[in-house]
Amino acid sequence: MADELRQGPNAGRTLPPERERYADPETGARVTRVTNDSDADSRHLYFTEPGWYDGGRKLLVRSDRDGTQQLYSIALESGEITQLTDLPAAISGVTRVATQPTALFWCDTRLVALDLESLEATSLYERPDGYAGSIAAGTADGERAVVALSAELGIEGRDEDREQWIADRMDAGPHSMVLSVPLEGGEPTVHVEADRWLNHVNASPTWPELVTYCEEGTWEDVDRIRVLNLETDETWSVRPTDEDEAVGHEYWLADGETIGYHGWRGSRDDPAAFFGHVRYDDTDRREWPAPDIYTHFHSNSRELVVGDGTYRGAPFDLLWEWDDTGGYRTPRKLASHGWSGDDDVHPHSRLSPDGNSVVFDSSRARDGDGSDVYLVDVPADLDELPRFDGVAE
Repeated sequence: MADELRQGPNAGRTLPPERERYADPETGARVTRVTNDSDADSRHLYFTEPGWYDGGRKLLVRSDRDGTQQLYSIALESGEITQLTDLPAAISGVTRVATQPTALFWCDTRLVALDLESLEATSLYERPDGYAGSIAAGTADGERAVVALSAELGIEGRDEDREQWIADRMDAGPHSMVLSVPLEGGEPTVHVEADRWLNHVNASPTWPELVTYCEEGTWEDVDRIRVLNLETDETWSVRPTDEDEAVGHEYWLADGETIGYHGWRGSRDDPAAFFGHVRYDDTDRREWPAPDIYTHFHSNSRELVVGDGTYRGAPFDLLWEWDDTGGYRTPRKLASHGWSGDDDVHPHSRLSPDGNSVVFDSSRARDGDGSDVYLVDVPADLDELPRFDGVAE
């Protein structure tokens, strides 16, 4: 049964705006730095997660300005910041149910649902000892939270050599499950169970029975993207990888039927990078060239795509515009985020639901010490932005 969690006294407190606006020096686009606390690390939700709510008027961000990472909301018109959680442990893995004012996250070992209006926090599920939990996903009907759990195994080296750690964990084949929990309270249902590393659950924003999850590991060695039907427990691979291919960073487009991703062919040292879209049943696959492999992509529809760019010559957000001929125009530079590599803060750029802005994280004003959240306006005419013709060597 679901149990209410007691919020601390700071839940609901408001803080003055911290925003500052400037024109990007290279593109002229209007950028708003919406968090600006030098003692805090602030980030928007992971790029797969819908952080805008209240009709697009508010944005969810995570920040440790209260001593531990908690959830905050930024009113985009006024810039006012509201603390939404004051819980006894740091929160992680935040998402929002696409059709409801509800956030889902982990607080220590508890999966929690937060009513974004009343700020009532409810514990839905306690994960078992020795297991790690993925970012949760809320089904489109607002009835269930879906997560992946995997045995931790105690494999060391994550901070020293992340790629090797991922490979070692993949090879170890940790016991994993994909399960769902009713938001109104009740027992969990296990839909998938395997001795493979399962992770990254994303819910279709329109089809309540459909979620994606991934077979985690080095992208070259797994058919990563998988779809699960929660009603039938049927599961299948989408965009399987051929030899010398890698695909990942999957997300749902707004139609709830199309899955976006990116990847590369060849080697990591000399990649032929691409991004693509495919229907959930592995039909209607389309792919287009990308500047480099170290990036994330997001789109609400095929009409406009944002990519993080790359620290290897393109440390700014790029926009691709559909040209009605089955492809995209040369990408345009939107704004600099200054990403300097995997040890720096990843931008995790995402388009707003209306496509009028892009949110990203950056340490560009912090000398690499901490992160702030930025919003950049997308001009009505992308021809106002400079073209990006290739990655500098």
